[in-house]
Amino acid sequence: MIVILGAAHYFHAMRDGESPPSLEERLRAVRREHFRRIDRLIELALVGSGECVAGKTLAADCGLYISSGIGPIGSNVVVQDAVSRDAKLPMPFNFVNTLGSSAGYYVGKNLGLTGESTFVSRRGSAFAAALACAVADISAGVVSQALVGAIEECLLPPRRFVELLTLPPDAMPAEGSHWLLLARSEASGAVVPRETIDTGEFVGYEAREAAELTSFVSRNPARRMGLSFTNGAGARLVAQ
Repeated sequence: MIVILGAAHYFHAMRDGESPPSLEERLRAVRREHFRRIDRLIELALVGSGECVAGKTLAADCGLYISSGIGPIGSNVVVQDAVSRDAKLPMPFNFVNTLGSSAGYYVGKNLGLTGESTFVSRRGSAFAAALACAVADISAGVVSQALVGAIEECLLPPRRFVELLTLPPDAMPAEGSHWLLLARSEASGAVVPRETIDTGEFVGYEAREAAELTSFVSRNPARRMGLSFTNGAGARLVAQ
C-alpha cells in the first residue's frame, strides 16, 4: 500500500483576452527565497509542491517526480520566436528554462530535497508514468517518500496554444499544478468508487488524471487516503 500523506490541487481554465491569475501571494507563502527569472511552469511547480508538503516532515531521501504532457511550452515558444522569427539569440534564462528539469531544480532547492529527481514529459498519461516511477522506487526501497506532481501551463494567447497543440477549435485551454506526497504503508483500505471523482471540468486537459486524483483527495482531507497498485502500475484510490 502506498499512502497519500498530502495533496495539492490547482486548476484554472484560460479564456481569450484574459491573463492568468497572479501566483505571487501563494508563492510567498511557500518559497524559502525569492527566485529570479523563473517562468510560469516553474512558478506552478513551486506553488503546488510547496502547498502539498506544507506542515509535513519530508524524509531525507524523499524523491521528486514531476510530469507534464506539454512541458515548458512558454519558454520554448519564446526561444523559437526569437531565433526563427526575430533572428536574435534567445535570452540565456529563457533558453535554460526550456528544459523541464529546471522545474525540478527549483522545487528541490526550495524544499531542501537531496534525493532522486525525475521529469517525465509525454503527450498522454505523463502523470501515470511519473506515478509508476515513484511507486517502483518506493517498493524497491530506493526512497521512503515520493513527491509526485503534474504541471501544465497555457501559452498565451489561448488560441495560439490550441493551434500549436492541434486541439479541437472549441477546446478550453487550462493551466494546473497537481501534487501528491506518497509513502509506503502496510495499511489497507476500501476502494473509493470512481464515480465519486468529479471529472466534468477536466475534459481535454492534458493532466486530467492528476487533476482528478488530487481534486478528490483535497476535497476529502479528513480521510487517510492511499493508493493500491495492481500489475506494478495500475492505481486505485482507496479510503482507509
